Amino acid sequence: MKTLTFLIFVSMIAFFNACASKESITYSKDEKVKNGFHYDKVKSEYIDYGVLSDEAVESIFRKTPVPPKIIVTDFVDVTSLDNHSRLGYVLSNNIKNSLINNYETDVVEAEVSKYFKISGNGLKILSRDIDKLRATNFKVRYAIVGTYTYSSNELIIFVKLIDLKTGIIKGSYAKTFSMSEGTRMMLLNK
Repeated sequence: MKTLTFLIFVSMIAFFNACASKESITYSKDEKVKNGFHYDKVKSEYIDYGVLSDEAVESIFRKTPVPPKIIVTDFVDVTSLDNHSRLGYVLSNNIKNSLINNYETDVVEAEVSKYFKISGNGLKILSRDIDKLRATNFKVRYAIVGTYTYSSNELIIFVKLIDLKTGIIKGSYAKTFSMSEGTRMMLLNK
């Protein structure tokens, strides 16, 4: 009986430690929002981009081994394939950080070509045509490509692992968040 009680106790401790060790992808913050002549206290939800990136990278490499070299593009608005927001920059750089810090892989800066553009707004893929992206001169086989879309109420982030030789999507991740004021400001570059 003592052995059974001890095993149950140890199992409960292990379970609670596992639950407690998982970092939350969002967190809440109390803010004051102006409402006429006074301020209302509201609770806003924010995204922990580091935890989001770790979760996305882990998800897209669930079935594919992490390659020794990889390209990560800036995240772009899915409707325009353009990135003029701080959000795209923050998302792609957090993915790069996750890869460099958690896996034995090199993140390669893409060569400037007619299908990749490096500007003051970051690195963008300028084509939806995967055949144009199957370049042999990259010396990398995989690219992590990120997009996002948003409305006044939510933000949806998509991350794909694409095999540049075959065009096959080898891993995918999507997550929806409530739109917060902080995210809205990053989208508007404020």
